[in-house]
Amino acid sequence: MKKILNTLAVLTLTTGMICCPSEAKAAKKDIVIGFVPMTMNNEYFITMVNGAKQKAKEMGVQLDVQAADQHASAAAQLTIVENMITAGVDGICIVPSSSEGLVSALERCKSANVPVINLDTKINESVLKEVGLDVPFFGTDNYAGAAAAGNYAVANFPKGTKTAILTGIEGQQNAADRRNGFYDTVKSKLNIVAEQSANWEVDQGYTATQNILSANPDLQLIFASNDGMAIGALRAVEEAELQDQVQIIGFDAISEALELVDRNEMLGTVAQYPAEMGILGVENVVNAINGKPVELSIDTGAKLITKKNVQQHKDYSKQFAD
Repeated sequence: MKKILNTLAVLTLTTGMICCPSEAKAAKKDIVIGFVPMTMNNEYFITMVNGAKQKAKEMGVQLDVQAADQHASAAAQLTIVENMITAGVDGICIVPSSSEGLVSALERCKSANVPVINLDTKINESVLKEVGLDVPFFGTDNYAGAAAAGNYAVANFPKGTKTAILTGIEGQQNAADRRNGFYDTVKSKLNIVAEQSANWEVDQGYTATQNILSANPDLQLIFASNDGMAIGALRAVEEAELQDQVQIIGFDAISEALELVDRNEMLGTVAQYPAEMGILGVENVVNAINGKPVELSIDTGAKLITKKNVQQHKDYSKQFAD
């Protein structure tokens, strides 16, 4: 396997697409894809992996799924990737916990001619430039998705509504895009009284909201940049008995959030399509391994889910549930 890997040439950029050179190997049945979500403690990534598994089965390739315990476990993710390269995977799909933490792993992928597909959370351009590698990215336009939530808030809340934003891991592009997409849309209409990072985690969303409510007992709206933090925020709001005062909008449309929206306990959540990311990731990394062209960028879409359309999205999501 290692000898075969070493015959693969480094990915090169073409006009809007990327592919392996002509000496790339032909399709074979024992292709092994390393699939590295940020964590598996989040239904969002489980859905992504289920989509990837379905596609891998359809294409007759093996999928080696490994993840860190926490969203922010960049060091653990680096170890996973390096071990996968050592084990001789043919290609890697990854949702990076930290761009900077993956520099050495990307360098090893490049030197070993292992194609990489970046899913969901975009690797910083400065890191790719440092490594000298062009990596296709398939994921959500997070700014547009958060802007959709912002437009809904502007249309449905009075001017000056006291609002808090829970943000993801600082330094991640999708965390910045979601914050900025919502903030830029509402800043002239709503009153942003607090912003705090909760690192995508439920427990940190709970603690952050407790702190925000303590300083802002008249808070009316929370935009949480993922559903985990939104669920933590809801717990804090309910414990403070403020659920009739504070509305919550999340992001990701995991099943628990969809149920909360359906029961009017959350106002909404921005749906992404993680299963599509997994499907496209497997399909295209196999294409790269086999020397076929790969799109450099694919927007997998986003949509605000409210009580009005929640059942439709629940029906769609069932096909990728465990």
